[in-house]
Amino acid sequence: MIEERTKRFLIDRGGIGFFKAILESYEDVAIFSVIDGRTGLIEVIYPASFEKDLSGITADMVHYGIEFREVC
Repeated sequence: MIEERTKRFLIDRGGIGFFKAILESYEDVAIFSVIDGRTGLIEVIYPASFEKDLSGITADMVHYGIEFREVC
């Protein structure tokens, strides 16, 4: 069985669509959901084996002006 992990982030709501498009281009890395579009709260569910991939993708977003703040 594949171990799934979930992370929630606050991001600038203007970057939600761009991040979604980038994440979807990496097929099967994660499932993305907008929890609250007004505040920029998103949730990402991913297989534990893709932890480094997801970290790399979110870290790279700073080059596009999108910063992530993980929330519980």
